[in-house]
Amino acid sequence: MSGKRQAVNFTEIVKQMEKEKLTAAEWPAVVGGKCAEADLVSWLNGLDLSDMDVRIWELTNRCTIGNDAPPEAADRLERARLFGTGGDLDVRRDGNRFRWRYVGKAEYVPKSDESLAWPGTPEEPVYRREQTALLWGKRKKGQPQWFDDRTAGADLSYPVAGVPARVQVRYVEYTQAGRTLAVWLRGLEAYDG
Repeated sequence: MSGKRQAVNFTEIVKQMEKEKLTAAEWPAVVGGKCAEADLVSWLNGLDLSDMDVRIWELTNRCTIGNDAPPEAADRLERARLFGTGGDLDVRRDGNRFRWRYVGKAEYVPKSDESLAWPGTPEEPVYRREQTALLWGKRKKGQPQWFDDRTAGADLSYPVAGVPARVQVRYVEYTQAGRTLAVWLRGLEAYDG
C-alpha cells in the first residue's frame, strides 16, 4: 500500500450529521395511491407538474426523457418518473391500473383516497443527505445520442444544457438509523469529473 491513509475524523462526521438532521416539520410529503388506466391521463393532466421538469415516459414501444406532457393515452404506458425541485412522482403499471408514489413538497401532492404514513419513526432523528449518481452511457465524439450497450436503441438524450460527455442525477436521500426512508430525485446535470 502506497501513501499514508487519512485518519477518520469523528468530530467532523458528527458535525456533518448534525447539519443533516431534520425536524418533523422539515420532512417531505410521502403519499401514494392507485389510478385506473382509463383515468390516468386526466389525473396526470390535473397535477401541477411545473417544478417536475424531468419527465421519463416508458411506453411499450419507446422511452422518452424530457419535459414533455403526459402521453395522449395510457394503454402503452408502463412506467413514468417525473421529478424536479417540486417533487418526485413514480408511476408504475399494475395490470389495468397504475400505482403511484410521490415524495416532495406538500403543495404538489396529488389528491388520493389513500395515504402513506411517514416511513420512519418520530422518536429517532431523520437525516437529509444530498447526493449525486453518475448515469450510465456516454456521448462519444461525433455521436448524436448517448451510447450504452445495455439499452440498445433507446434514445438517451438527457435534457441537460450543452453537450456534456457524462450526466449525473442529483437526489436527496432521507435516512433514519442507517435505513433509507425515501429518495427524491431533484434533477439532471452535467458531470464535470
